[in-house]
Amino acid sequence: MKITEAKQIPLQRLVEHLGGRYSHTTRSGELWFFSPFRPDEKTASFKVNEKLNTWHDFGLSGTFAHQKQGSGGDVIDLWCDYNFKDRRAGIKEALADLQRFGNSTLSLIQRNHPTPTITPQNQEPRYKILKIADRISFYGLKEELQRRRISLKLADKYLKQGHILDTANGNKYTCFLFENDKGGYEVSIPNPKRQDCFKTCIGQKASTRILTNSDDTNSADVFEGFWDFLSWLEMKNLLLPRNHSYILNSTSMVAETCEKIIAFKETVKYAFLFMDNDEAGFHATHAIAEILEREDISVGSFEYFYKEHKDLNAFWVSKPKLI
Repeated sequence: MKITEAKQIPLQRLVEHLGGRYSHTTRSGELWFFSPFRPDEKTASFKVNEKLNTWHDFGLSGTFAHQKQGSGGDVIDLWCDYNFKDRRAGIKEALADLQRFGNSTLSLIQRNHPTPTITPQNQEPRYKILKIADRISFYGLKEELQRRRISLKLADKYLKQGHILDTANGNKYTCFLFENDKGGYEVSIPNPKRQDCFKTCIGQKASTRILTNSDDTNSADVFEGFWDFLSWLEMKNLLLPRNHSYILNSTSMVAETCEKIIAFKETVKYAFLFMDNDEAGFHATHAIAEILEREDISVGSFEYFYKEHKDLNAFWVSKPKLI
């Protein structure tokens, strides 16, 4: 079978054969499934575009799930990712199995996931936390807060100062730590030369929920990262959010975050999104809207507010005299 022929195989057939369960079809004709990578998930997070014959998994992160996996692609990419094969090196094997699949002799495409040599469960984590402090005191971290226009008072309320070890090279770093809902920490290590931060996660990956103390809120604010969340509080001159706030910490946490919001759907009727202005943010915005609006939660997007910038923090940094 040639590559062009393999890409003509209807994706939904392969998704269902690999264990993905059909959920619904949108008005625009997109098919949604419970992901074949996570057959027990409660919220459909796997989208198939029938016209383009492509897929996107909003609950799959390549670095978190498996080093050879992506978060979307075509029929061949799905076969390779599901079978833990490199997308380039595995093409020949993929075409052989897809040939059989296309001929409806499905015996060689297994229903169960093969066991990879190394998985996140048994792989030694690269980064280790050596020490955690409740207050930000390191000069380099304070400089980064100034660059991002985040006050020390606000940072101390939501962030911790961490000292971590890179076991691959023995280097030690001082960084920001932002705790997620499963006890893991989102790590942000400033790089002054690049005016940016290196990001990773230590512990289990998850989103972060911060509930407001207000009894009259009926809304949820959803941020892609914690710098955006802190920027919004600074812009509004707040120490505590007015609405329930959800920080994805990764666009792979879309489905999980939506489940948390839906748990409050009796009182939460609106969700306002603050995603990055890039492809991943675009997909996340549409996925969240699709999931929440099925639960009668109205969704609004604020990306237009900072459309000339990568994210909300970049906008906040660039507009000191206008806000």
